[in-house]
This record gives sequence, structure tokens and C-alpha cells, in this order.
Amino acid sequence: MTLIELKKSIHQKIDDLNDPDLLNLVNTMISNKDKVFQIPEEHLVGIKQGMEDIKNGDFITLEEFEKRYEKWLKD
Repeated sequence: MTLIELKKSIHQKIDDLNDPDLLNLVNTMISNKDKVFQIPEEHLVGIKQGMEDIKNGDFITLEEFEKRYEKWLKD
């Protein structure tokens, strides 16, 4: 499908659509297409803490996690 055909198809689907919630969602998606995702500050705090934990060796390996998970399932 060419770009022109795709646009015509989308236009037709939008013209036939009578769901205001879906139309608002499509409008929001198109309006925000060029916005850069911003990580919320509270998430950045958690990311920084996680990186600090890794730096300090305060973590477990996936293998250790799986062992603990298996034990937890058995108990």
C-alpha cells in the first residue's frame, strides 16, 4: 500500500467513525507524535536508586531470583 492509499484508507475510517472517545484518542496520538517522552521525576528517583544499588553490589542475579521464586512457589 502506498502512502497516498494509506492516508485515504485512514481518512475513510475516520470519516466513518462515530466514537468520540476513539476520535479523541487518535487526535491525541497525532498531536503528540513529535513530543519527546519525559520520564517523571519520581521514576527518575527510582532509576537513580537502582543504579546506585547496582554500583554498590546490592542486587541478585536472575539465576538467584529464579531459585528464590521456585522455592516460594513450593512453599
